[in-house]
Amino acid sequence: MAFLKNHLPALAVAAAVAVLLSVARGMAGFDLLLLDRFLPGLGWLQIAGAAVLGFWLTGKFLNPATAPRWRRRLWLLFAGVFFGQLLLGLTLSPLFLMTGKLHFPIPMVIEGGWVYRGELSFMPILFLATILLSGPAWCSHLCYMGGCDLNRARAAKGFKAFSPPVRGRWYMRFGAVILVGVVAWLLRTLGAPGWLVVTLVVVWGVVGWLLVLFVSPRKRQMIHCNLFCPMGAIVSLVKWLNPVRLRFSRTRCTRCMQCARVCPHAAVTARDLDRGRPALNCTLCGDCYSACRHGAVEYRFLGLAPSKARTTYLVIVVTLYVVFLMLARI
Repeated sequence: MAFLKNHLPALAVAAAVAVLLSVARGMAGFDLLLLDRFLPGLGWLQIAGAAVLGFWLTGKFLNPATAPRWRRRLWLLFAGVFFGQLLLGLTLSPLFLMTGKLHFPIPMVIEGGWVYRGELSFMPILFLATILLSGPAWCSHLCYMGGCDLNRARAAKGFKAFSPPVRGRWYMRFGAVILVGVVAWLLRTLGAPGWLVVTLVVVWGVVGWLLVLFVSPRKRQMIHCNLFCPMGAIVSLVKWLNPVRLRFSRTRCTRCMQCARVCPHAAVTARDLDRGRPALNCTLCGDCYSACRHGAVEYRFLGLAPSKARTTYLVIVVTLYVVFLMLARI
């Protein structure tokens, strides 16, 4: 009984991962899990391994001392698995691709493709479902570009803290949303040739990677995610579909600003602390929670006590992370 009580969140993640992957495996009209593609029936072993991974990761994420470090590592791992399988699918075997058909691995395409095609496809539905379940965790745990941007932002020589917000960031963020939507609509309305559509998407992707590789470490901030990616701005607007919130206690906060220094999204300023809540672009990554030595950062969720609210939220996020990791293919 003591084991069950002490490891209940981890057991919940393991069970949820096993159930979700089993249901997805049974409902898919093709071999959804990678191991099934090489040896039919081996997917059950992959599901069991995923459940064990979820159990282990839950302990790492629930511990405030280890959570930020493991989030960075595992987010980068997710990006590596995603792009690694893309590379293997292009060079070695189409088995590493989700359906054998190549799609553009650029977050912008989620919005642009929706507008260009004029209909909901799998990715917009998955995106909205993820927001409903986990709020802004898409931008702190689940996007294949974000993990790269976070680690590059920390790669500056002598890095000690992230930089403060960029002036005019909201004009840039929502300008990107408008630009992508308008251009996609024009391409559809004017019947633009396929080569032009592909060229524009590729150019956007190249610019995004240049920002990740060279500008983010120089500016000590996730420049691609915070200023360039339209999906990040959309997440900031629709994350309210999920009831989880982050709040700052005005009585316990000492204005040491350590939370601001560790925030890769520049979502915490002195003004935000005075208001008692982070800026609109907070992704609930939890790094400020781990950095605060005064217990001034609190999760709020459906009337639960702050500690239980954080635990419940992380159970949801870790479950989604492991499921996404198992299915991280184009």
